[in-house]
Amino acid sequence: MSQEKIDAYKKEKSGRKQAIAKHKKRVKIAKISGIIVAVAIVAAIVGGILWNNFGGSSSAAADASSVEVSVEAGAEDSAVESTEETSTEDGAAEASEADAGASAASSN
Repeated sequence: MSQEKIDAYKKEKSGRKQAIAKHKKRVKIAKISGIIVAVAIVAAIVGGILWNNFGGSSSAAADASSVEVSVEAGAEDSAVESTEETSTEDGAAEASEADAGASAASSN
């Protein structure tokens, strides 16, 4: 070998440790960055799915609240109807008592 080749080899060998260390450091940084990006993407996807299912203003939540209102309104309607029926029955009973009292007064 010529002296130039030997000098180039020695120079390459002397910087080899630093080059290998630099390469390992770059690989480690690339791996960590890749993991962080992958976790961020997965978190965004899962967060979007959860937000659509449980959070925000969705039509399912609006439907559920309208069902509650309908049920409550139905309960109020039946309560009003039962009150009207009770008052009608009370009125009929009072009227029959008044008729009986009037009949008794006229028979005397």
